[in-house]
Amino acid sequence: MTEALDLNALVERYAAVTSSMDVDAYAALFSEDCVREDPIGQPACHGRAEVHASWAGVVATAKSVTFTPSDIHGVANQVAYHFTVKVEMEAATVTISGIETFLFNASGEIAEMRAYWNNDDVAFG
Repeated sequence: MTEALDLNALVERYAAVTSSMDVDAYAALFSEDCVREDPIGQPACHGRAEVHASWAGVVATAKSVTFTPSDIHGVANQVAYHFTVKVEMEAATVTISGIETFLFNASGEIAEMRAYWNNDDVAFG
C-alpha cells in the first residue's frame, strides 16, 4: 500500500513557492508531462518547460507575489481550493480570486492544474 498524499501540505507548499517567485522551484512542483490551464480557456502549458517559461514571464513583471489558499478540499490525489493571489507590479497591484484544482502523481508532483477565474475576478489597486 502506498502512503496517502498530504494534500493540504502540497497546496501550502505550492503557495509558499509561488509567493517566493522562485521560477525554478515553481516549475519543479509540476511533473515533466503536466498540463497547466491558468485560467481555463487560455492556451494550456504542456510540460514543465512551458510552465517554467510562463511563470518566468509573470515574475519578470512582478515586485512581489502573495498567494493565499483557503477552503482546501481533497480526495485521494486530487484537490480543489479557493485562492487569492496578489501581484504587486511597478505601476499597479493586481489581485485575482478564484478556484484551482490539482491532480497529483504518486510523487506528489502536479500532473494537472486548472484555474477557474475570469476578468470579473480581477481587481486593480
